[in-house]
Amino acid sequence: MKNLLFPHKFQPIGWCTFIPALAIGILIYFDAFSFLPNWAMTAVNDMAIIGIVIGALFIVCSRERVEDEMTRAIRLSSLLNSIYIYAVLLIGCTLFINGLEYLYFLTANTVLLPIIFVINFRLEMARYNKMNDDEEQN
Repeated sequence: MKNLLFPHKFQPIGWCTFIPALAIGILIYFDAFSFLPNWAMTAVNDMAIIGIVIGALFIVCSRERVEDEMTRAIRLSSLLNSIYIYAVLLIGCTLFINGLEYLYFLTANTVLLPIIFVINFRLEMARYNKMNDDEEQN
């Protein structure tokens, strides 16, 4: 099977894009940029969404330093688990959130899947690396 992952050097670029964009997105949610004119607010909002998506893409779609078959399996299982979490969250919020708050959720929903995937993949990789380190010590 052909490997379509980015080189490892894209991962730090992804983190440098993802974290500030996520911080800006959180600040937008709490109305920290309300002083900006409408056109500037739209630009900041678009930059946050695009930064989160591109950063998450670079983080999870770039090779690890050691890219083996277990890493590929973890990547695939993280994607599946992220889709399950995303679906449950979307259904739950659709049932229990109404009105303007649901519109806020739908706005955040545009970048929710990549965020869940980054968190899930990094946690699974940390768990795998810890298990590997424990086996090497024995």
